[in-house]
Amino acid sequence: MGRYGARWEGILGSFLEVQVLAPPWRVRRVFPAVVQEVVRLEGLLSRHRDSELTRLVRQGGGRPSPEVREVLAWALRLQEATGGAFHPAPRHGGEALRLHGEEVEVLVPLDLDGLAKGYIADRAAQAAIQAGARAVLVNLGGDLARRGPGQAEVGVEDPQGPDNAKPAWILSLREGGVATSGLRHKGLHLLDPRRKAPASPPTALQATVIAPSALLADGLTKALFLLGKEGFSVLRGFGAEGILFTPDGPVPSPGLRGGKDA
Repeated sequence: MGRYGARWEGILGSFLEVQVLAPPWRVRRVFPAVVQEVVRLEGLLSRHRDSELTRLVRQGGGRPSPEVREVLAWALRLQEATGGAFHPAPRHGGEALRLHGEEVEVLVPLDLDGLAKGYIADRAAQAAIQAGARAVLVNLGGDLARRGPGQAEVGVEDPQGPDNAKPAWILSLREGGVATSGLRHKGLHLLDPRRKAPASPPTALQATVIAPSALLADGLTKALFLLGKEGFSVLRGFGAEGILFTPDGPVPSPGLRGGKDA
């Protein structure tokens, strides 16, 4: 049993980094399985290229694959739970889609970027386990997914600190996911779907969520950034915790474990 790692650039317009604990004779199967799953799911969920999602939008609906339907169902659930702070079509707001059994009706152009990357990270981690890894940590453009025994220490950067600063917070990730949204790398880029406009200058500089899955962490971190401290109660409903980074420092949700010296 050994620890191995690999990194690829240009995956989903970003990077893919994978660390595994696996027997050496299985490693040659693990990394290709991860990449294959990421590429396969990009072909289903991307809005930046021809995909199943873009075809559903063009057609106004249809019968989605199980994977796309799962993401759409989570999108509707998160939209309702967050009062629209998370939205499957943030540029449009309102009602975006309707699920009718195995069929979907698409009402406006969908944008699942705020959920799909986390979902793909989850599925990539599961692919590694199925290919023979004992434990795996997937970093897909900053969205983390972990499976298997043990844990990973995840450092959360300070949105106001220098690039080489020590982590502002350290989380212990066993099985689940971590995601971050904020101003540090992209500026004020998030849309507030409730206003159908760019988010107002927020009281938070950054939001980080640790959740039972990377999909949930990915979706909830956008909502927490927009909702502020009111979002902590939403996180609890999904078994998640989070940190808001304000100009005065980090504000953790009441049940969050960890800290600067965790």
